[in-house]
Amino acid sequence: MRTENKEYTITAYTEDCLGLMSRINAIFSRRRISITHFNMGPCETENVKKFVIIIRETEESVQKITRQMEKQVDVLEVHYHKNPYLTAIEYAS
Repeated sequence: MRTENKEYTITAYTEDCLGLMSRINAIFSRRRISITHFNMGPCETENVKKFVIIIRETEESVQKITRQMEKQVDVLEVHYHKNPYLTAIEYAS
């Protein structure tokens, strides 16, 4: 039985360093995962960048991706969660 792909938001806090965006993108490219939304910008903390990435995948796949992102040297913290708006719609129907 195959589990259903759902929309997940991955949030990563990283040090401000050159080339990190390419390394993070490579994690998704190697697994042939299409990114629905990718946003990077400054964080409230100085010299820290915040990545917000939205993908449609299984939870198992998202867990593997977040663990792989955490292994990157300049990544401080990674979290993921299901899109709450879509979850509410699923329960309503």
